[in-house]
Amino acid sequence: MFSAVLLALFLPGAHAQVTATAATPVSPAYAHHWDVFGGVQYAHFNPARGSNVQAINMEGFNATVTDWVKPGFGLEASSRNVFGTIVPPLNGYGIKNYSASQSLFLFGVAARFFRTPRYDFGMHFDIGGAYGNFAKNYPANVKPVNLGLINSQLAFAGAVGAFSDYNVSPHWAVRLYTDWQPTRYSKTFQNEFAGALGVVYKFGK
Repeated sequence: MFSAVLLALFLPGAHAQVTATAATPVSPAYAHHWDVFGGVQYAHFNPARGSNVQAINMEGFNATVTDWVKPGFGLEASSRNVFGTIVPPLNGYGIKNYSASQSLFLFGVAARFFRTPRYDFGMHFDIGGAYGNFAKNYPANVKPVNLGLINSQLAFAGAVGAFSDYNVSPHWAVRLYTDWQPTRYSKTFQNEFAGALGVVYKFGK
């Protein structure tokens, strides 16, 4: 009789403890180990070392892969390639508007701070390098620096910003990136604004 009373008192408490400590299930949209982003990329860039040249708009594409170690934390690698037209100052070389490009290769971390089955919001921090080709169609004996512009070169690059996903299905989402994208060409920092919009495919568990 005494054993039956103890058992009756213990079982409800044990059941409540198990219920309280049960793990919250992860939404299917965040249960995947990998995601791949592809989309259009934008950057606002100043190609001059001084302030006598207008900043330019550059457009291109972005490909980013993220390894989600946990549903809220991941490691990412990103390739960004943008193209634009530089308007040089008046010069005696006969050089007018010409094409330019940047290729960035970045590595870093990403974190989701807010998640719902339909939306999420997070931030990422990447560092790496950039190659700027700023001497297209130049005469052989002239360099951009002769016009007060940045020469073609390798440089430090980074990206710090936010991203947000709209989950269309457990495997597909639409993603928006908005970033501060600093570069360091010719020993001076360029404070770029960058953004990307595209689709994400999620896979692997």
